[in-house]
Amino acid sequence: MTAKQRVRIRIESRSGSETTVQRARGDLYRKGNHTYIRYEEEPNELGRTVTLIKLEENQIRIIRQGDVQAEQTFVVGEKRIGFYQTPQGRLELEIETHELTSEAEAGIGITRWSYDLYASGTHAGKYRIKLLIQGE
Repeated sequence: MTAKQRVRIRIESRSGSETTVQRARGDLYRKGNHTYIRYEEEPNELGRTVTLIKLEENQIRIIRQGDVQAEQTFVVGEKRIGFYQTPQGRLELEIETHELTSEAEAGIGITRWSYDLYASGTHAGKYRIKLLIQGE
């Protein structure tokens, strides 16, 4: 495992005409062929949450721990089961990923993916994500 590197993170999420942008500072480290990005989300009404993004060659996995817990896995052409859990309850998710491209070198750069999200069996939206990682 290599030493961790401080990074700036920008996540742009688009669904329909709505775009949300999340910014954070975190740590990037590599282990084997995988890149991990770990950051603490801005505290909000749901409490504190730490997010871990695992970037692999053909897969992205997002794990959130803390007051909000969630797990989502994105693999092109596959449907994957995940969940989103708050103190109010747990929601089962199904993610159908359509595309995943990366212009990142050792985690630094831009990774994009798009997917359909189903919550408890109901279509909840089509999303396009752009993840920008920059060294500090």
